[in-house]
Amino acid sequence: MGFSRDERGITLAEVLVACAALGLVGAAVVMLHASAVQTYVTGSNKTEVQQNARVVLERMGREIRQSSSALTAATATSLTFVDQTTNVTTYALTGATLTRTANGVTETVIGNIKSLTFAYWDGNNPPSPLSAPVGTPANIRRVDITVQTGSEDTVVTGGVADTKAELTTTVRLRNLS
Repeated sequence: MGFSRDERGITLAEVLVACAALGLVGAAVVMLHASAVQTYVTGSNKTEVQQNARVVLERMGREIRQSSSALTAATATSLTFVDQTTNVTTYALTGATLTRTANGVTETVIGNIKSLTFAYWDGNNPPSPLSAPVGTPANIRRVDITVQTGSEDTVVTGGVADTKAELTTTVRLRNLS
């Protein structure tokens, strides 16, 4: 099979049309990939903030429920109690970080807290809210904890991946007479 001398191949116009079509397909693939990555990051951040809030509320709730006596101090952003092993434990919001102090050791529980509030209720029937800081913490029988967490990733504030979650739990102090 030989080539004849008058075969010309492809023209410049055909090459340009093929390149343009290939460019459009490439741009569509890149846009689809970017959209998929953005969706993944958003979903991942949403899962992270919800899990962080759940873990924080579960840990604080469990420790407060199992306290051996009444709360010893109660403000809108911190509370202090005596745990099962008679250690004084304090949860407090310091800047955007939730800290736990026990036995003189302060540890970071979680960072990037957008807000943390404690609401206190007495033991009346029906319960009455107590204004924080509570003057007589021994009167507290129920604590409502609300935490709003944000993604710990460095994201543009207000961007699609800037995710927040707000969860609330109610803790009844069990070991009070």
